[in-house]
Amino acid sequence: MSHFYLSMYYEQESGHTPGDLPQIMSEIDAFNDELRDDGAWVTAAAFEPAPRAHVVTTDPEGSETTDGPYLRTEEQSGGYWVIEARTMGDAIVWAQKASHILRLPIEVRKLAA
Repeated sequence: MSHFYLSMYYEQESGHTPGDLPQIMSEIDAFNDELRDDGAWVTAAAFEPAPRAHVVTTDPEGSETTDGPYLRTEEQSGGYWVIEARTMGDAIVWAQKASHILRLPIEVRKLAA
């Protein structure tokens, strides 16, 4: 079995949240339970909004900390799952379920061994 990283992306600058967020979160809780019941669950977490991030850059002269995300893009990662699956195809099936619930794109990456 391999580990896969599933990450969700959405526009965060506006602070907009869907009106049906309680329903979405209930469905995500059920999805997480399904991952656990299937033995696919490894871990998951949600991130604070990207504008609250800090970036630390270090060079021979010292370190600098700046406010905001490292990448200045319209959409930022809002959270992730690490799951265990036999194949990329199996991981994609889980990502399709998450994408359907969240109505967001889900990126799938195999973790290096």
